[in-house]
Parts: sequence; C-alpha cells; structure tokens
Amino acid sequence: MTIEVGDKAPDFTLKDTEGNDVNLYSELKKGPVLINFYIGDFGINCTTYMSKFIERYDLISGQGVRMFAVNDNSLDSHKMFRDRMGAPYPMLFDDGKKVAKEYGAIVGPGHMVSGFTNREFFLVDTEGTVRYVWRSPVPKVLPELDEIAEGIKKAL
Repeated sequence: MTIEVGDKAPDFTLKDTEGNDVNLYSELKKGPVLINFYIGDFGINCTTYMSKFIERYDLISGQGVRMFAVNDNSLDSHKMFRDRMGAPYPMLFDDGKKVAKEYGAIVGPGHMVSGFTNREFFLVDTEGTVRYVWRSPVPKVLPELDEIAEGIKKAL
C-alpha cells in the first residue's frame, strides 16, 4: 500500500519518548501534522540531516504545522537521540514498522537497506487528508528543507 496526496491518512497511536500515547487524529484537532518517517537514530545520514532540520525547523513550525518523527527504533534510542540532537518535536516508536507499512514508507527490494523504514514525509490536514508527500528513492537521498517547506506552503 502507498499513500498519495488526496488519500485519507491512516490513523495511528504510537508512544513518544515520554511514554505517552500520541494519536494522529487527536493531534489533527490542534492543526496539520507532518509525519517524518526516517531510517534510524544515530546513523550518520540521519544525524546530519536531523541537525540541519532542527536548525531550520521554523520553516515547518512557522506555517502552523507540527511534526512527528517516526521509526522503529526503541523509545530509549529515540529519547537519547532526541536529547542529544535537541529535537523540538516528538519522536514516535513504530513497533514492527506497522505504521510505516500502512503508509508505504518501507524501502523496497533490491536495495541494501530493503525492509527498513524509508525517508518520507506526509503532510496531513485537520480533516485527515494527505496534502503533500515527499519520498526518497532510497534513504540516502535527503530532501532540501526549502523544498519541504515550499510543498507545505502550496498544500495548505
């Protein structure tokens, strides 16, 4: 399954680094959400990219959008990564990659990291409709932050 612009976003409830349940549709009552799937905590690409993303997070938050970073690393790993990086957004534990699979955010066969969570972004509006999608062909390919911000601006 692959989620596209115009599709209804699959609802989910995942734990954050504080052990709280985060439910997508409940969060949408507060405003649009950008779901950021990524391959893992502490990897060189993810660490470098997250550092740049955190520095320019205002491009996202300044548009009234909140972000959740999602992958299947443990809550302890997420907490250490978030604390080390100073991430201003929640990191959610996707046990067994269930949510990534629902969104189609899994690296396909034929890649060294086949089966891992891919680097993908989904902007979900307050009605639960996907308004913007960015997908990496492989997790090493990183989006330009200006491109993500512009995509959000056009979608809202």
